[in-house]
Amino acid sequence: MHYIIQILSAILIGIALGAILSPRTSVLLIGSLAAIALGLVAIFTASWIFLAIGVVLFLAAQAMQRASRQAH
Repeated sequence: MHYIIQILSAILIGIALGAILSPRTSVLLIGSLAAIALGLVAIFTASWIFLAIGVVLFLAAQAMQRASRQAH
């Protein structure tokens, strides 16, 4: 089970890095950095709680970015 959590954490980190490298807002930058940090913690501790929180933060940042683009 630890390997699955570590693989999913690595996927989260990769997706968040891709979001940082694309055009972004400050909300997405902060959310992506938080997701990367929590993904790294999840890799080293193999804790699904940190992984889940990182995914929620990243998805919330994505949603806020899309909402701000639709408002303009």
